[in-house]
Amino acid sequence: MTMKCLSTRAKLIIQQLYESMFHEPYMLTEGSHAKINNNPAFMPIVIEKVGRLPGYGEVISIAHYGEQSGDLMADPEMEFTIIGGDYYPISFRNDYLCKQNSIFEDDGINLPLQHDLTTFANQWMRNIAEQQDIIEVKSKFFISLNFPILHIL
Repeated sequence: MTMKCLSTRAKLIIQQLYESMFHEPYMLTEGSHAKINNNPAFMPIVIEKVGRLPGYGEVISIAHYGEQSGDLMADPEMEFTIIGGDYYPISFRNDYLCKQNSIFEDDGINLPLQHDLTTFANQWMRNIAEQQDIIEVKSKFFISLNFPILHIL
């Protein structure tokens, strides 16, 4: 068994989120941090470059954050490593549930967990696209990406 990457549809959505780190009005720190809040009825989505994972690739974080007693709370936050242009979920955190999971264990990679995280992330990306009107985001700067424009909703 091997690690599972995101579906094609989820990949297109996450690529648009990634691209937002380079474009106003979403970019907070060029190339490393962005926040999309296209629909105030839903929690904003925050995208951040985290670093590199030796032997894998660049790591990004995608999260919704709420607030409790003045503290930011991940609801949820997922980290993805980018390998060969594909996105692989590697961790999940939800502060409200006191839950944190990483696929990396002392004896290797927890593949069943990684597959579960991929299933969750595929659905979460669809939810994010619908909640944050990613089609609108696409019309603003999707053309700068090197793949065809697709109607993803």
